[in-house]
Parts: sequence; structure tokens; C-alpha cells
Amino acid sequence: MFSQCTFSFDALEAFVSYIGFVSVISSLLGHNQFIGTIPDLTPAPGIAALGQLLVVDFSYNSFDPQPFPAWPQYASNITTLYMEKTNLIGNVSEAILSHPKLQTLRARNNSLNGTLFIPASIGPNLKVVSLQSNQFDNIVRRTPLSGSLSNVDFQLFGNPICDPNDPLRPQIACTSGSDSLQNWTIPGTCSTNKTCSAGLTFNTGLMDSCNCVDPFQVLLQCRRPTFSRFTNELMENLRSSLWRELNLTSMQQVMVEKANFTFDGRALISINFFSSSGLMSPDEVTISNITHSLSTQLLKLPGFKPYILVAVEPPKDVSSGAKNWLGAGVIAGIVLGFVAFVSAAVIYAILQKRRAQRMKHITQPFANWGVGDGEKDVAAPQMHGARWFSFTEIRKSTNQFSVENEIGEGGYGKVYTGVLASGERVAVKRAAKDSMQGAEEFKNEIELLSRVHHKNLVSLVGFCYDKGEQMLVYEFMANGTMREWLSGKKSYPLDWSKRLSIAIGSARGLAYLHEMANPPIVHRDVKSCNILLDDKHIAKVADFGLSKLAPDGEDTHMQTTEVKGTMGYLDPEYFRTRKLSEKSDVYSFGVVLLELLTSKVPISQGRYIVREMKMAYAEEGMEGLDPILDPSVHEASPQDLQRFLDLAFVCTEDRGDDRPTMNEVVKALEALAQHNKAKAKVSALATDETWLEDVYGDDAAGTHSQDHSTPSARGNSRSSFQYSGAFSTQFPEPK
Repeated sequence: MFSQCTFSFDALEAFVSYIGFVSVISSLLGHNQFIGTIPDLTPAPGIAALGQLLVVDFSYNSFDPQPFPAWPQYASNITTLYMEKTNLIGNVSEAILSHPKLQTLRARNNSLNGTLFIPASIGPNLKVVSLQSNQFDNIVRRTPLSGSLSNVDFQLFGNPICDPNDPLRPQIACTSGSDSLQNWTIPGTCSTNKTCSAGLTFNTGLMDSCNCVDPFQVLLQCRRPTFSRFTNELMENLRSSLWRELNLTSMQQVMVEKANFTFDGRALISINFFSSSGLMSPDEVTISNITHSLSTQLLKLPGFKPYILVAVEPPKDVSSGAKNWLGAGVIAGIVLGFVAFVSAAVIYAILQKRRAQRMKHITQPFANWGVGDGEKDVAAPQMHGARWFSFTEIRKSTNQFSVENEIGEGGYGKVYTGVLASGERVAVKRAAKDSMQGAEEFKNEIELLSRVHHKNLVSLVGFCYDKGEQMLVYEFMANGTMREWLSGKKSYPLDWSKRLSIAIGSARGLAYLHEMANPPIVHRDVKSCNILLDDKHIAKVADFGLSKLAPDGEDTHMQTTEVKGTMGYLDPEYFRTRKLSEKSDVYSFGVVLLELLTSKVPISQGRYIVREMKMAYAEEGMEGLDPILDPSVHEASPQDLQRFLDLAFVCTEDRGDDRPTMNEVVKALEALAQHNKAKAKVSALATDETWLEDVYGDDAAGTHSQDHSTPSARGNSRSSFQYSGAFSTQFPEPK
């Protein structure tokens, strides 16, 4: 969504027009600074699109005072309507409360007034009506009442009708003034009143257990909850879903600890995970599985979609229990030494010592981090779900780094495919001797990689820092790179639908890095070779080797001493000024979009794709581009092709301030995808439908972007993209 910008009604209307409102199914424009009036979507062509509209959020904008809009009642499939603090006056239409599909209506903090009429036929799916802090002074239920009100949570606190001195106040709707911000904590504590030290907690899933355990903690955010109160039953259902979806051994491995609502109605849920016994921290394999499943949104959690993995807190000491076994073995060895022959005792002691050293290295891989080879002592990395691998494990998994397992090579070193002992297939990136980093730099890189989790980013499974080796272990991407597909090296050419899905997936991954990672991350090497496709054809951004943490505060640029990146994708402004920002990634992504249109590499025989396409377009318009465009892109309508081209051109504007943010790019691409939905379904039949679900979702909540923008989002947002027509005459080259 857009943030920290002021748009007039005309600008908002232009935005709606630009994204092609027909077929848009989710309009998330909350928490901006729109002014004027809320657009009336009933005139054509808007009315034709309302049937597909599912989710609307106009909350927290500075609109002019106006009545509650009438058009939502004509949106036959709408499920969620957020109109909080939008300067609404007058009353709420009975028709919207009778809507057959509507589940949630939130319109608190407005000036709605008069009598609230509850229609005779209440909507069968209605669950939450939040009208707190308005001016309603009466409530009337139409008769005969059809449908039950017992399943609907009416929230009227803060209205005159909830005056505590009024004997006619509706008790159910006025009982709590803080329902929307209500906190929930798991009931039950240790029966002995024992307390745990900081970082430890009881596992209340165990009967009469007062053991203090260091759990694996995760924080989930549910963006559009269909519930308005946390209940024990709701939390128990979530716990059961997590146990079932994660294939955990027992229910006692998961505990929902606490939950609360944010001021804008989102739900935050803190969850603890334990070992199968419930008495210890979970092992690394379990932690990795949980992190991967939640960050890629693989789990079906009814009532909690869409959810985002906001944070993880690994146990301070993840151990497989081998340490305790070792202690027992040493004691046994000592006993044997007293009762066996001296020679046998010596041999046993030697074997035990070697085993102890191995087990210590496995359970404490960072004990000597950075020590030796002239390195200064470096603090152990703080990992978030990634695991440590020994050199022996990696060598075995890659068949001794055989040539048959080699799948790529770059400036960093070679990449191998491997199979772990668990059966998981991975990609191993092995640093060449002349490209190895110092311990401090390598530590920083794996910390960075381990804390970013998104379904459109290639996940870090673990790393190896052993026997003088530096290796990164990633999830395996079975379908190679976007560049390989565009070059015709795969079994069939990419059609328009697949190209669009690749653009959307990779844009979402970059938007997450820019606006959800904390602190934000600038990739610095966005290119078609770093966009990979998994076995379901879902696009993921890879290779964070050049990534930089973006600065906090008002200055969104960072000064660099050396320009890094790949020729053909370099931001010309970054090249000239040495100032790096998220807009540098936007430029590189614009080049990727032009690759998707042409299937050509950015630079070929001295020709630069950005300059060539902009010159041809300036001279002859779309006709001038016909010899350059890949034939498959003509499957798109002329209007959609024009919009895609405009987006690519505006991303590659010479000035960073003239480019959109990645979150704006995501929304523009998603709007195009809605126009292409029918063709996409046909395309999916030829391969795998999973990528189709990744683009469109399996419900309204999962359909659009994850709302990556924040109140402090960087860059200048805009309501539409207009290409300036200017272009550079040279392409920048890294030093």
C-alpha cells in the first residue's frame, strides 16, 4: 500500500483507472493520506468489476466528510470491508448488513450517527460489525428477525447508545471498551507458583509440569482477522492446526502463549514450540521445518489468513541431547578403566576423547569462531532457523563435490546440488579460495540470510564454516533461472502468463527486503540469473552476496566507496553518485521486466536494452518495438502490454526519485495479473497449478501482496506511473 503521501480524489481516481479496476479483487489503500471523496465505483466500468471485489480497505485516510458509500452492497462477493477513520457521516445501510457474503465490517472512529437499524435478514456469514466510537444513539431490530445475531459480534462502545446511565443500553454490544485491543494470555501456570528466569517458560500443554524450558518462539501477524476477540477455543484451534500441518509428534510440542490486536485491527500471536517430549527445546531440524513452513505460508490455518511470519527467536542452546550422552559415556569409560585391562582402558579413553571433540564441534560449532589463520576472535553469529553443517556432511551430500553434482559457477565459486541425510535436496554454494571472506564478513552474511523469510526469497537452509571452507546451503530450485528459460534452454518457451507470474513473484520478494526486513535490505544485484524457479514454477529471488542494509532515518541513501553489481543492470544514478538506495534495485528490476518482454540479455553487441527500447518507442511507439518484443508477449491485450511496458520504463527512469517503490510495482503487476486470470488458468494446466495459486491465492486474503509497506516506507509513492520519455545514452559499468 502507499504510505506517507497525500493524494487528491482526482489522483485516487486516476490510480483506480491506471491499475485497470475491472477484475481487481482486492483494494488495500488504508493508512495513507488520500483526501477528497471516496470514489463511487458504481458507474461503468466500475460496476462490472464489483462482482469480483473481495476485500476493501480505505481506513485511516483524510477523506472529506461523506455518507457511507452505497457501492459495497453491489459487490456480490465482498467478504471484508474496512472503513475506519475515514470521516463517514450518516448511517450504515441495512443492505450491507444483509449482504450474503460479507464477514467483517469495520467502521469505527467515524461520525456515523442516528439509529442503527439491524435488518430483518442478517447476513448469514457476518461475524464482526465494529462501529465503536461513532455517534449512534439508538438501535432498532427489524422484525421478524431472520438469521441469528448470536454469531455476530456487534461492537458499539464509545457511542451515545452505550451510556452506562442509560437503562436501555444494549449490554452485549457495550460490555467492553477495549475489545479491539484486547490481549490474550494462555490460562494456567505452574501449580507450585514457581517462576522461570528470563527467556524460559512453562509448557502448559503438559499436565502438572513445572519445568522451565527455552522454547523456539515465533510471532505471527494476521492481517485481516475474521474474529474480533481472542478466546481459548480460537487459540486451541490454532494450536491444533499447527500441530497437524507441521506433522508434529504430539500436541504438547506447540503452545500459543499470548495474542493481541494492533491499533489497526491486525492480530499478533506469539507461539512457542518444544521437543516431542515437551520438556526441551526443539532440535534444529524441527526449527528449520517450522521456520520454512511459516515463512513460505505453506500451512493452512483456518481463520488466520493471510498470515506473515514477523519474527523468530531461536533457543539459546539448540542441542540434540548428545552432550548428556557424552557425559554418561565418559563416566562409563572411567568405570571400565578400573575393571578392564590398562591397554583397553587407554584405547577406550582415546576413542572417547576423539568422539568428545567431534560432539563438541557438532553441538558447539561456534566455539572457536574466527580463531586461527590470523583471524581476530569474532562473536558467534545469531542464527534464525538456519543450521550448521560439518564439512563431512556437505561432502557426503554432494557426492564428494563431484562434477556430476555441479550445477553452476560464478565469481563466488561453484554451486553443487546435494541430498541431505533427511532426504532434502539442497544447493550448496562453495566459496573459491580467492573469494573467501573474513570470519566477521561471513558471519554478517549468514546472519543477514538467516533472518529473511519469504516465499519469494530463496531460503537459507544452513552453512558450513569448517576445515577452512565457507559454504552456504540453500533450498534447491529445480527449474533453474529465469535467464535459462528466456534463453530457450528449457523444455518449452515461457508464455505471457508465466512471464507475468515471474515478475510478480520476484517483485514481492524484493518488496519484502525493502519494506518488511528489519532493517531494510538493498539487494544490489537484481538480475535474471538471480531469479530462480522452484519445482512448482514459483519465482524466488536469490544471491544476497552483495546485499547492504539500508540506512534508517530520513536519508534513504548510503554512500559506497565501490560500485558493485552486474553490467546492464546497474542504476545510472548509483553509478554516478556512489549513493545506493532501494531505488537502485527498482532500476535493476526494470531491466528484468524488459528482459521478460524481449527475452534478450541486457547488453548484446554493444546494444543496451534500456536505451534501444526507449529510442524505438520514442520514434515509432509500440510499432517500433515489434522487432524487439518476444512473440509470446502478444498473448497479452494491447492495453496490458502497454501498462507492463510503461512500468518497465518508469522503473528505469534515470533519476531514482522518478521511480516507483517496489511495493507500488507489486500492486501494478497484480492488477495486470487480474486481467490475465483466464489465460493463466489455461497456462497452468500445462504444468503445475501451484504457481497460479501463488499469484492469485486460494481466497481473497491470499490474493494480493502482503502489504509490505510501512508508515515509514521509503521512496516517493505515486498514484499512477508516467514515463518521462528521457533515457541515458550510455550504460554504466561497474569498476
